[in-house]
Amino acid sequence: MDSFLDEQRPHIELKRRGKPEEVAAVIAFLCSEQSSFVVGSNYRVDGGSVASL
Repeated sequence: MDSFLDEQRPHIELKRRGKPEEVAAVIAFLCSEQSSFVVGSNYRVDGGSVASL
């Protein structure tokens, strides 16, 4: 896995795969009352694998 990340995904900022609980935390937030004012947003839960400005 490490060689795959180094060779195929060199731009991942965190230099590791995500954990299921890290993705679940975002989903839990979006399903909670705390996100009641969030409308029309996109969330990337990818450890920085897609460079953007």
